[in-house]
Amino acid sequence: MSRWEASGTAPPDGDLPLAVRQRLHGQVPFALPVIAIVPVVIAVVLAATLAPARAGAAALGAAGWLAAMALRAPAGVFVSRMPKQDAPRFMASISGPAEEFVRLLLVLFGVKGFGGVLWAGFGWATIEVVYVLVTGLAVRRLLLDPSSKAAEARRLLLSMGWLQYVQSLVPLLGAVERVGVSLLHIGFTLLLGWNPWLVLVTMPAHSVLNLRAVRLIERRSVILMETIVVVVGAAAFALGLLAWHR
Repeated sequence: MSRWEASGTAPPDGDLPLAVRQRLHGQVPFALPVIAIVPVVIAVVLAATLAPARAGAAALGAAGWLAAMALRAPAGVFVSRMPKQDAPRFMASISGPAEEFVRLLLVLFGVKGFGGVLWAGFGWATIEVVYVLVTGLAVRRLLLDPSSKAAEARRLLLSMGWLQYVQSLVPLLGAVERVGVSLLHIGFTLLLGWNPWLVLVTMPAHSVLNLRAVRLIERRSVILMETIVVVVGAAAFALGLLAWHR
């Protein structure tokens, strides 16, 4: 073990010290199951209080999220040529147009009625949870991989602020974040289903929220970022319900 790894300070090549990587590696198996419970709890609450589950609508919502991801894929060409510190901000800025455009198409042509729109939003949120879980497992494999390629991947994640964010999380906070983001997706879907012109609001709001989250992660203000996500998500969900039931 090097003196950098033994001391827990940052090694000279910019990689995470071994002590930190070992801690994160051990934390992942506790965090991911807690996060995985979130969509189950939300599904039970929605079905019991608002509308019976609609698997078809949820599947369309999940497909919409995947389509939005595919729409952002070409941006990777530009990101690879950017300074590493600018890449997260760029991806955050295009998230609103990409996701809200596809969400608009979803509510215009894919689902109808309160129940369909509600469960489409749930499907959209749930597939993102699945993505987080898969990504978490992949990152866990990188943490203790001694290869130079793994070290380079960790440096890239550090430059994007992703590992700083993970370092600050505990399982409960990870679940709280997923609740907030899920409510945001369901709320935005409800709002666009009620009035598609609200895309003029949700599109910039989505990008602004993601940009703010990136800045807070860079400053290691994760608790504040989580608070903002939960508040905005809960507000979007409440407004969506109010719009449909007023």
